[in-house]
Amino acid sequence: MKKFIFTLCTALLLLSCDDQPVTVQDSMGQLNKIMVVIENEDWDGQVGDTIRNVLAQSVVGIVRDEPLFTLNHVKPRSFKGAIQKSRNFLQIKKSDSVKVSVKENPYANPQLGIIVSGPNPDAVAQAVYDNQNDIIKLFTKSEVSYKKGLMDKVALNVDRIKKRFGIDLTVPRAYRYAAVNDPDFVWLRRNIPEGTMDLMIYEVDRSLITRDSNTVSQIIKVRDSIGGLKIPVDEGGVFQTEPIFTPSLFESEVAGAFAFETRGTWEVKNMFMAGPFINYAVYNKERDNWLILEGYVSAPNADKRNYLFEIEAILRSASFVAAPSE
Repeated sequence: MKKFIFTLCTALLLLSCDDQPVTVQDSMGQLNKIMVVIENEDWDGQVGDTIRNVLAQSVVGIVRDEPLFTLNHVKPRSFKGAIQKSRNFLQIKKSDSVKVSVKENPYANPQLGIIVSGPNPDAVAQAVYDNQNDIIKLFTKSEVSYKKGLMDKVALNVDRIKKRFGIDLTVPRAYRYAAVNDPDFVWLRRNIPEGTMDLMIYEVDRSLITRDSNTVSQIIKVRDSIGGLKIPVDEGGVFQTEPIFTPSLFESEVAGAFAFETRGTWEVKNMFMAGPFINYAVYNKERDNWLILEGYVSAPNADKRNYLFEIEAILRSASFVAAPSE
């Protein structure tokens, strides 16, 4: 089946041409939550199963299963009033032909709606399945943008990062500089009730990471050598990549540049400490090297999805800039 949503993704988020202008209000909804507008029988059947398999799949890198998005479902006739102001919604409709469309801010702002329609449940389920990557990317991009907007209001001064690495990024003031005497390594830490959230920024030579079958092992070697050296742990322990499960590798884009995105689990060797990490190796064309942006979560007894998502939003906010003047 054709991927009906692909061209919409390349054009960012487009309004449906047949939408009439409406007065929009502030949207509502928790982070990474999607309202699914669907009849009960479809939610309980093949269409609902496909939606759950796609949007509630486990987050990569988190050992204990946590859904990519939290899903709530409502019948179409109940999709009105406050519910209609949900920041993210996926709507299932019946139509003569299969169609996937995107609506930006139809009932509230900011808001993203994806509408999947078709003549029968089989066709709708297949359309969701065929377009799953683009649907996930659209919702994720929308939530990253929303989270960045929140962080912009309470942003940390990052002139030190701009000066050394030539990048700007949005970091909440809840983070503090933890490695203050190392000019070539930035370590930021945020204390949370269940533990800590940490960010690392550094550069490595272009030759250390190549685009071939060895990429994952090379990234692991880089992060283990730098993390093991720079991140202090109790005596007898070593900060490293968990060796049993190979991290997942994706090709991505950060700051308008090519990037390897790696998601996996970190651990402190010989100690019962572990958690998820996300690592971006961003190619800096001007310096001809790799800029490493990484974040990890240490919160053993807590759900980690939204913590990891905050880290992703911070790292994805990066943009190359000129160093600030003295």
